[in-house]
Amino acid sequence: MPIFDENGKPVNQDDEFPLLLDNQNTLNNESKFRSIIRHLPIGLIICFVLIVILGIMVVSLGAKVSSMSSDLAKIEGLKTQLSSLESRLEEMNREKGRIKSDLAQMKGDIETLKTQKEKAAAQLQKQQQTYGKKRPTPKKSKPAGRNQ
Repeated sequence: MPIFDENGKPVNQDDEFPLLLDNQNTLNNESKFRSIIRHLPIGLIICFVLIVILGIMVVSLGAKVSSMSSDLAKIEGLKTQLSSLESRLEEMNREKGRIKSDLAQMKGDIETLKTQKEKAAAQLQKQQQTYGKKRPTPKKSKPAGRNQ
């Protein structure tokens, strides 16, 4: 009775060790792959390599574009913050101008009051000289704690 292998082919019984078909298939597959690569035109292989390289470049450029768009969004946020700070700065400068004008007006008022005080002191001195030097006599105060 003949012996069959796993593919249903008869096996030669004279061999001590029958060849495994799996090893033959892998050798055939590897040799088929090598023969296919050898028979491909070199231009096709170069085109395939260029397409792979271009694909990698497109993916990397896409990542860079997405990072730049997120950076642009951050810049837009900073731009809005800057415009709000600029408006607050203008408001503070206006307030500073108002405070400076008020301060200048107060300084002017102080100067006029000083001149009026000097004039009043001069008039008082003239009046004291014309009417004689009358000084009001200080009243004696009662010492505290005594009842008199």
